[in-house]
Amino acid sequence: MRLTDPRAVPTGEPFTFTFEGRAIEALPGETIGTALSAAGILAFRHTASGVPRGLHCGMGACWDCLVAVGGHVNQRACMTKAKPGMQVTGTCADLPAPLSMPWPSEEARAPDVLVVGAGPAGLSAAIAAAEAGAGVLVLDERAEAGGQYLKDTPAHAVMQPDRQFRAGYVLRARAKAAGVEILQDSVAWGAFPPGEVHGEIAPAPDPDHAATVAALRGGHALALRPRRLILASGAHERPVPIPGWTLPGVMTTGAMQTLVRSGRVSPAERVVIAGNGPLNLQLAAELLAGGATVAAVVETAPRPGPRAWRDALRMGLRAPDLAWDGTRYLLALRRAGVPVIWGATLLGCEGEDSFTALRIATASGEQRIAAGVLALNHGFQAETGLARALGAAHRVGAAGTLETVTEEDGRTSVPGVFAVGDGAVMGGARAALARGRLAGLTAARDLGHAVPDDAADRRALHRALRFQAALWRLYAAPPLPVPTGDTIACRCEEVPASALQGHGGAVAARRATRAGMGRCGGRFCGATLHAILGAASGEAGFAAPRAPVRPVPAAALMREAPSRGHHHGTADPPLPAWTTAPPAPVPADCDVLVIGGGVVGLSCALHLARNGADVLVADRGEPGLGASTTNAGSLHIQLLAYDFDDTGDPGPLVSTLALGPASVALWREIARDAGEELSIRTEGGLILADDADTFGWLTRKVAFESARGIEATMIGAEEVRRIAPALDRRFVGAAWCPQEGQMDPLRGTAALIRLARAAGARIVPGLDVTAMEPSRTGFRVTTPGGTFHAGRVVNAAGPHAMRVAAMLGARLPMRLIVQQVVVTEPGPPMLRPLVQWARRHLSLKQGDGGHLLIGGGWPGRLDADGAARLLRWSVQGNLDIAGRAIPALSGLHALRAWAAPNILLDRGPVISETPGTPGFFHAVTSNGWTLGPIAGRMVAEAVLGRETPPPAFALG
Repeated sequence: MRLTDPRAVPTGEPFTFTFEGRAIEALPGETIGTALSAAGILAFRHTASGVPRGLHCGMGACWDCLVAVGGHVNQRACMTKAKPGMQVTGTCADLPAPLSMPWPSEEARAPDVLVVGAGPAGLSAAIAAAEAGAGVLVLDERAEAGGQYLKDTPAHAVMQPDRQFRAGYVLRARAKAAGVEILQDSVAWGAFPPGEVHGEIAPAPDPDHAATVAALRGGHALALRPRRLILASGAHERPVPIPGWTLPGVMTTGAMQTLVRSGRVSPAERVVIAGNGPLNLQLAAELLAGGATVAAVVETAPRPGPRAWRDALRMGLRAPDLAWDGTRYLLALRRAGVPVIWGATLLGCEGEDSFTALRIATASGEQRIAAGVLALNHGFQAETGLARALGAAHRVGAAGTLETVTEEDGRTSVPGVFAVGDGAVMGGARAALARGRLAGLTAARDLGHAVPDDAADRRALHRALRFQAALWRLYAAPPLPVPTGDTIACRCEEVPASALQGHGGAVAARRATRAGMGRCGGRFCGATLHAILGAASGEAGFAAPRAPVRPVPAAALMREAPSRGHHHGTADPPLPAWTTAPPAPVPADCDVLVIGGGVVGLSCALHLARNGADVLVADRGEPGLGASTTNAGSLHIQLLAYDFDDTGDPGPLVSTLALGPASVALWREIARDAGEELSIRTEGGLILADDADTFGWLTRKVAFESARGIEATMIGAEEVRRIAPALDRRFVGAAWCPQEGQMDPLRGTAALIRLARAAGARIVPGLDVTAMEPSRTGFRVTTPGGTFHAGRVVNAAGPHAMRVAAMLGARLPMRLIVQQVVVTEPGPPMLRPLVQWARRHLSLKQGDGGHLLIGGGWPGRLDADGAARLLRWSVQGNLDIAGRAIPALSGLHALRAWAAPNILLDRGPVISETPGTPGFFHAVTSNGWTLGPIAGRMVAEAVLGRETPPPAFALG
């Protein structure tokens, strides 16, 4: 419904577009979501499981209101402006249309100060720095500056604006007068360390380069290298995961307020508002003023008692205008006869295809409140993605959400980088204004500009924080109940709370269920998952940061870059600074100790345990969560394209050729024993040739492999197009191996853990082996908690196998490298085989869920603390090569990318007992996902004394 307000006049004439063939009226400046809500349409699309979804967060954080616009799939209705004649549907096209192709070359800029976010904190920071003389550039994802709190009314002119609107007008005008350049509709998709040029990182901090921020604006790509970076990314509402909360018509209070204040719209005539805090009262009063009916305001905090008057007095002294607003809202609700129900518990939502009623429990019993829409708010969570990507220190706040650790002026632990406002830590709009100004002044001072005294700004900050503390005490509510049973915990992947149990650890649960791996990147559901899983303390309990921080068109990230990273590595990798498992107590002695709970170690333990050995698997983190579940799941049989040089001699790697088919057969045995398919698909593999010379090179490679028992042939261009019609027509032929394929590494690793435990293996997370020494009957093993004894030891520590070997004086011929994987949103079926490109770094496949997984050896980097980080040029170069191979990629969004350590050997695998140290075995291999089962079994047979590994795999 359109709300009535004589003070708000439309700025233009209505027009129409279509939604699923139905004509929808819209006003100039409105989003698709606003117009559909005005028409009473609540369900915008259906998920993969067939359930309806609609507008929820209203600010682009949850990615639930997706629609297709003229064939461009997965556009956010809450952020996409409606246009005359636009054709909108809730279904995907058979093949996605290119997203604004072609993209021009990347524009590089180096402002004095870059501010990300144009809410109260961002605008305040920008104004302070610019008025001091700094050149300031602001990026903002919205079409209008102001953020959630100071949002404008793009479709209406407000004749008598309230104080909140006026504050936004003043800040925008002041920023313009100060010379601040604001780029609206701009998405900062990643933040990277300073000094990165084609993979090289500056060895020391650069005072004139705080970071590189990669961004998109319209059809342009930006690489921004500011001298100082101020992150003011704002916050979004915490999920309120109660039964039925994913129904269309259930949305956040912020989403409803955006519709009401910015669009003068309510999706239904009758609304119920529930949760915690005064924002709910403001929304109720604004709905009433516009002609809607408010069924009730349900507050989970208890009704303020006599003691609350002290806090109310403090609030009135420190911000009398805000205190009066709260009183005014309550009086308006009382006059309208709207019940305000205090101390309630939210039980769940009713409805089939959309919301119909809210059930609550109160001291007087259970109630059912019927309405067409439910608005929910129970607090907010900071948008910390860019700060985390840069490695800034974070903590878990009292509300169970991540906060960026900053000084009073917003400085983070990263030199030159500031984080302010609710995007760092919750404090309200006035604290955000003060912190933003302090950060802007400090940044300008750093750059040599004279700035005014900031004592008054610090007093304003302290006053705002004291007001906020009193407000939180007044509205102190019990924490949200942790969702259970069938209640959805992760909206993107439709994961119920019950599915997260029984996986052994927080990260394992997320990887086994894909919770937090959808379009929102875990930003929206992170606190919920943390509460359910009882995750590790601090930042380790949350999903790792990755780029892009939100989905962006893959085409926009495609930039040609040198494919030179595969052969770079380090022989002395640092250990990650933190793990996701608490320290384990000292275990009992064992017959065989397997160090490393990845696919190789688990396969070894499974075979040993099935043969009666007392085997203990020690992993310093959660088992199976290193390279085993950060790879893309390829099953390679042919030699990788970059393992066969122009001489036609791959050297010692030839010894691994016979292992591939045997290991894939073992994977099928594991799937059979686990009782699930593990998404194993062996529908063939292509290595593509794009010219006659490469075709000839591949012909020699296939002849070499065929002579050694590998089923491989050369095929021409027509056969390539028949097998994979979505590939570009540039390819003149390919090497074809029908035995190759892919599988799901998350499910495969989880199956191995279950089978090994069922066979009797003891798998201990959080057990870090720090030293070993030979003893009369085996080895004395030292851990942080004490020592135990092992008869024999298997080094299956993957990227950290060098460290383990060195404990007993051995040296392994390996290096650690960091490789990346990029994954897109689901697309229509277009690619069944595994695809490589000869002489290019590309591995490409489509999973059963429709995602394209893109790898091929493009490198990441290791931080000093051992964390694997992405490189911007590497992500862009990888997508560029993939887009040349499969043009349909240009119509999809890149969901996320990640980097993980991997092994680079100068020969075949090391499956061997250590010369001179009997009982100390190694099981280390490149191509570890494919070869993991066979490598684990071979070393287990050696430990059991039943079979000696081939001499080609011997250490030394």
